[in-house]
Amino acid sequence: MSHAIGFLGTFLVLGAYFLLSTGRIRAASLQYQGINLIGAALLTAYGFLLAAWASIALNAIWGAIALVALLRVLRRGPAQEATAAE
Repeated sequence: MSHAIGFLGTFLVLGAYFLLSTGRIRAASLQYQGINLIGAALLTAYGFLLAAWASIALNAIWGAIALVALLRVLRRGPAQEATAAE
């Protein structure tokens, strides 16, 4: 079960990056930041299960960055989200 958590977190973080890199979502979108936050949380949990401290640090920071960005997107509101990256 623990490896499933790790694989799902990895899939989410890499999937978000793929969608961003191919222009399907924007960095300043709820989708991108939300996917990153969930993926980082899962990878942090996976790191705890394995006692992989460097991985925990990386993913906790990744998640914190995503959370701050997500809060900024939410403060701007949906009308400004579409134009934020233009």
